[in-house]
Amino acid sequence: MKKLGILLGILALSVQLYAEKINVFVAASARHAVTEIKDEFLKNRKNDEIELNFGASGKAYQQLKNGFPYDMFFSADAKYAAQIEQDGNAGSAPAIYAMGVVALYALDEKLLEGGVESLVNEKFKHISIASPKVAPYGVAAVEILQSYGIFEKVEKRIVMGDNISQAVHFVDSGAAEIGLVAYSLLRQGDGAKGEYITIDPSKYSPMAQSFVITKKAKDSDLAKAFAEYVVSDRARAIFEKYGFNAPAKK
Repeated sequence: MKKLGILLGILALSVQLYAEKINVFVAASARHAVTEIKDEFLKNRKNDEIELNFGASGKAYQQLKNGFPYDMFFSADAKYAAQIEQDGNAGSAPAIYAMGVVALYALDEKLLEGGVESLVNEKFKHISIASPKVAPYGVAAVEILQSYGIFEKVEKRIVMGDNISQAVHFVDSGAAEIGLVAYSLLRQGDGAKGEYITIDPSKYSPMAQSFVITKKAKDSDLAKAFAEYVVSDRARAIFEKYGFNAPAKK
């Protein structure tokens, strides 16, 4: 029995030695989708661990640049993943995991009548977007307002969230009557309280949401396996379930 106990201890230790953990940044817009994808992926890797951190892509990029130990980085656009590679801080080439979609969101369906152009109406005291300084969906929101020729007319009524989840919260809490937000946060699992319409994609630059493995994790088997799973057909179906469009297949 003593020998059996020692053998079991050795086996348990060997399992622990081969287990991996990675620390992953995920843009707030992809929070629900990547969480589900991670859970599906880990069903067959129960000893491994993937810690997800959510927020604005720009803020997380600065964290990474300042030495924060992210092993993978999922941006809400192509810009930050490309910049990480340009910085020499990537362990893989950037890859597109999904195409982002912007929606106009309000608690009252009647407020959506007339679409984006109706935002010039003075009844909208506060219009919620994410900060374009750090959030790609904030950049897209500004582009949309400019495309419709109304940005300068509504600029003083814009309230900005630190990330796109906060922009949704501003509408849900009544801090803003309406917002330009990520469609992916209104589809599944987020408990969105209101109604929405999607925005004509020709009104903003394509949101090729991209990821990289960082240089820190270039030799991580777990990071490489998760990267492969993220671009699989199974993961693509999950992204589409949450309102993302699929990237073009190569």
